[in-house]
Amino acid sequence: MPLRVPTRRHSRCVRSMRMRRGAAVALLVAVPVAVPVAAAARKQRGAIALLAAVWVSLAIVALGAVDIGHFYYARRDLQRTADLAAAAGVQLIGSAGGCTAAASSAQLNATANGLQGAGTVQSTCGRWDPSANAGQSHFAASGAPLNALQVVVSRPVSFLFLGGQTRELTASAVAQATNIRSFSLSTSVASLSGGLVNGLLNGLLGTNVNLDVASYQGLATAQVKLLDLAAALGVASMSQLLQTEVTFAQLASAMATVLSQGNVASASAISGLNTIASASTGTTTGATTMNIGNTTSTSGLLAIGLANPEAAASATINALDALIVAAEIAHGTSAVNLGTALNLSPVANVTAQVRILQPPVIAVGEAGVYADGTYRTSAHSAAIQLYLNVKLVNVSIPSLVNISVLNLPIYLEVAQSTADLQSTQCSTQKSTSYSWISATPGVTALCVGGDALSNLTNTTVPTACSQPAPLTSVSLPLISLGVIDVSVGSTSPANGFNLTLQPPQATVFRFNNVTGDSDDYQSTNTNGLGSATGGLVSQLAAGLAGSMRARALGVDITGSAGPLLSGLAVLLTPVLNSLDLLLVPLLQLLGVQVGVSTVHDLGLACGQAQLVY
Repeated sequence: MPLRVPTRRHSRCVRSMRMRRGAAVALLVAVPVAVPVAAAARKQRGAIALLAAVWVSLAIVALGAVDIGHFYYARRDLQRTADLAAAAGVQLIGSAGGCTAAASSAQLNATANGLQGAGTVQSTCGRWDPSANAGQSHFAASGAPLNALQVVVSRPVSFLFLGGQTRELTASAVAQATNIRSFSLSTSVASLSGGLVNGLLNGLLGTNVNLDVASYQGLATAQVKLLDLAAALGVASMSQLLQTEVTFAQLASAMATVLSQGNVASASAISGLNTIASASTGTTTGATTMNIGNTTSTSGLLAIGLANPEAAASATINALDALIVAAEIAHGTSAVNLGTALNLSPVANVTAQVRILQPPVIAVGEAGVYADGTYRTSAHSAAIQLYLNVKLVNVSIPSLVNISVLNLPIYLEVAQSTADLQSTQCSTQKSTSYSWISATPGVTALCVGGDALSNLTNTTVPTACSQPAPLTSVSLPLISLGVIDVSVGSTSPANGFNLTLQPPQATVFRFNNVTGDSDDYQSTNTNGLGSATGGLVSQLAAGLAGSMRARALGVDITGSAGPLLSGLAVLLTPVLNSLDLLLVPLLQLLGVQVGVSTVHDLGLACGQAQLVY
């Protein structure tokens, strides 16, 4: 196809088309520029409104935060007031003024610490007891003795940015202050004669120490704080201290460390403790471990009568008492077996364990009683503790009963005594701060029960068997009756068979808080002698038939088993009478004066307040 050459007309048409396209492009460019201007203005006005709203919101939040902070600091200041008021008031709860004085002191303290006139203070006296009171705070507005004060402080606080508006703020605190008394109970009065104490310790420890009277007098007046003793033994709390096992030598050394730190004892007393510790290190008794606190199976150095042992941290014990008690525990941890001495074969086989001259018992705790009537802090001791198990093997009553084994567990103690911390009263002066401790001496007590043996380690409550003793299982061939279980005591309520030679009479002693004066040692006496024990076992034989119970296939048949129970009592009577003939000479040989109870005051630690909630 031939090439076409553009003509002039064609060129003009091309230029016209290019001009029209350019105008269209210009129009397209110009129109979009004018439309967004109005929209941007509207968007700018919306952004300003939004920004203003944000700033107003931030201002409100900021002002609210200021008010929140204001209330927070006001609440914290109110809590400080409540804490101080509770701590100040509870210090008087154990005083003569009691709850009234504690509440008044809390009110005065809150006012002195800036509580404004519109504020209120509400005080409630009660008892803080983690072991008895359920719930978060363990505080109950009842119980005895009172040992805690709950303080609730309230006051209206104004908003900073809302004129005339207020908010009621409240803070509460519970403070505890327990008066802790320490005392020891023994059945004899210790003399401070140097020769006698040297002989006692040397006999117990297997040593040859020879301290002078001044050293023992220094130890007799030196008090060891329990918290300091814990630190010297490397433990951090009272609970850990009570669970600690130490040797006698370690205990003596630790007490020497405590007494040397505060310059609270004479140099001769500290030197004496170090001498005793060093001399006993290589002996059998000195290396024997003992428990600081009592356990269910072992007598320890201390019997703590507190639900919260930490409250005893400020209590003290006497250095000489602790030394002698520890030596006697280390020396006499095992009871003496008198089975061969009391062998009545072929009539009966009698096993026996005895403890002679039980060491003094040191009790630490607060006054008052539990819900069951027992005292919170008490000590029990006896000059002689004797456990017997009378066993008859393969005996029978012809044509009536066949018996394979008959066991009768008996516990007997002589010159027993129980001391109970009844009440305490603190004041600003030691001479007018008092404790009342009752001492109840006895001549002899006896019980038969399944728990008779446990009395050998009892250091807190009077002797008693609280569980029936399984006596035997028998069969009655005459009437073809199967096995019958016979026990001494009752199952409902659970109880053993208990006897005392004479009704105990309590004497109440009052001790002040001054160490070294005339009331530190106080004694009471029944004026009984060892021979007075004669006939007690015979009394058991006489009352034995009436204390027996018989059951067959779980059914009580005591009423219809009278002849059987009388027959069993007849079998045991000659054996028990024979025991009387053996025990009375034994007690006379020991030369024990029965019924002397001595309470030694070891100090009253008046309530040191601590916040507990």
